[in-house]
Amino acid sequence: MTKRRINGTLIWVGVIALVLLMIHLTLPYWLTKFLNKRLENMEGYKGHIDHVSLQLYRGAYQLHELSIVKVDGTKQVPFVRVDKVDISLSWSALFKGAVVADFVFNEPEVNFVDGESKQQSQSGQGADWRKAVNDLTPIVINKVEVHGGTIAFRNFQSTPPVNIQINNIEATLNNLTNVDQGNGRVATLDVTANALNDAKVIVNAELDPFVDDDFIVALRCEELSLPMFNDLSRAYAGLDFNGGTGQLVSEIQAKDGALSGYVKPLFKDVDIFDWEQDVEDQNDNPFQMAWEAIGGGVAGILTNSDSDKVATRLDFSGQLDNPEIGTWQTIKNTLSNAFLEAYNTRFEGLFRSSTNEAANDINT
Repeated sequence: MTKRRINGTLIWVGVIALVLLMIHLTLPYWLTKFLNKRLENMEGYKGHIDHVSLQLYRGAYQLHELSIVKVDGTKQVPFVRVDKVDISLSWSALFKGAVVADFVFNEPEVNFVDGESKQQSQSGQGADWRKAVNDLTPIVINKVEVHGGTIAFRNFQSTPPVNIQINNIEATLNNLTNVDQGNGRVATLDVTANALNDAKVIVNAELDPFVDDDFIVALRCEELSLPMFNDLSRAYAGLDFNGGTGQLVSEIQAKDGALSGYVKPLFKDVDIFDWEQDVEDQNDNPFQMAWEAIGGGVAGILTNSDSDKVATRLDFSGQLDNPEIGTWQTIKNTLSNAFLEAYNTRFEGLFRSSTNEAANDINT
C-alpha cells in the first residue's frame, strides 16, 4: 500500500469519526426537541423531557427527567415523573430476526389526585397513552422493567390531606412481542412493592398482548398496620383506627369480554373506637365519636371471638364489551358496584343494629 493510499484512508477514517462525533453531540439536542414537540400533543396532558443522552454502542438512548402534567388541573404534583427511561434494542430478539426495544423506568412516580372538581382531579383518563409511548420509540416494545417506582393516591383539599402510596415497586413485563401460537396468554407480569413502606405487595399476571381483554391477575398484600390509613379513613369515612392489621387477596380474570373475580380482605384486632382516648382528645366532637362508635360496633359484630379476625369476600363479575369505557374503567366500576352491593346486603343492617349498642357503650 502506497503512502498516498494510506493517507487517503486515514483522511476518510478521520472524516467518518468527525461525522459520528458531530452526530453524537448534536443528535441528543434535536431528539430532545423532537420528542418534546410530540409530547405536547397529548389530549389533556403535556409531557416534557429535560434532555436525551445516547449510547450508540448498545443501540440505546435515555430520557432524563420525564414529566407529564395535566394541562388544566392540579399543579401540586405531576401525573407522571420518571428520573430516567432507558430505551434499548433487545439483542436477544435481534438475534432471532426481530427489531424490538426494551424499556427500563428508573424511579417512576404516578400520582392519582382526587379533587372537589374534575379539573382538580387527575386519573389519566382522556389521553391516548399508547400513542404517547409510540412517540417515544417507533420500535415495538418487548420488555418493560420498573425499578424503585411509586404509585400515590392524593387529595390536597380533604381534611386531613391524603397521601397513600405504594412504593419500592420492582416490576418486569416480559414477552410483549411473542407470536401468538394459539395457546392463549404469553406475556407475564411480576411485581413486588410495599404499601406505605410497610406491607409487602405481590402481583402476578398473565396476558395476551394481542387481545385487550384476555388476562388474569393475582394480588396479595401482606399484613399492614391499619392506623397508617387514618388520613384516608378520616377524610372519606370520618373514622380512625386505634389499632389492628389488614391483609388483602384478590384475583381478577377477563376472557372473551367477561370479567370476574373476587376481593378478600382480612382484618385482625381491629380497634376503631377508643372511648377514653377520644374523650381526652378535645378535637373530637360528639358526632365524630358517635360515628366511630358505630364503626367499632360493626367490627365487633363481624369479629370472631376466638380468632379476633374480621373477614369477608366480595365476588364480582361484569362485561368488557363497551369500548368507550375501557378495560380498567370497567374494572373500577365493577369493583365499586361489588363493594356497594356488599354494603347494602351485609353491612347496612349491621350498622343499624349496632347503633343502639354503640350508644349504650357511650353512656356507660
